[in-house]
Formats: sequence, structure tokens, C-alpha cells
Amino acid sequence: MGYWDMAASMVTHNAIDREMFLAAHTEIIGAFSKVHPFLAQIRERQGPLVLANVEKVVMSIPDAEGEMARRRARLKGLFDARQTSKSA
Repeated sequence: MGYWDMAASMVTHNAIDREMFLAAHTEIIGAFSKVHPFLAQIRERQGPLVLANVEKVVMSIPDAEGEMARRRARLKGLFDARQTSKSA
């Protein structure tokens, strides 16, 4: 996540165009979707600015909450399918 926060900081400081960045780096959404449910706990331990740049970039996407929920569901489906195939 440190890499993504550094990369997102280039967007939040206008060094890279947001649209161009998101066109090439949608993985940031999937990565943030994994930690987003735990963001408050992470910030309690590591400080209030942890992942602030990632959050700004990802949450600027239309329907960011919905997109993250869809990605979490897709990841869970892949995980469940893998577990099922291991048990078979």
C-alpha cells in the first residue's frame, strides 16, 4: 500500500493527471478495497494521514463505494473457488 500511496500522491499534487493515472492503474482500486474496511483501525495505529492520498484518488471515482464492493465480492468469489478446488 505504501507504493500506491506514493503513486497517488503524484496525482493529489498534480504531477500526474488523475484521468490518465486511473486509465492505467485501476489496480489501486482493488488494493484499496481490501484495506478500506479497516482504514479507521489502521489510522489509529499508524496515524491519521496513512493512505490519505490513495483514499483521495480512489474516492474521487464515481460510485467508489460500489466499485470497491464489487471488487471485494469478485476477490471473495475467486478465493472461494480456489478453496473449493483445493478440497475437491
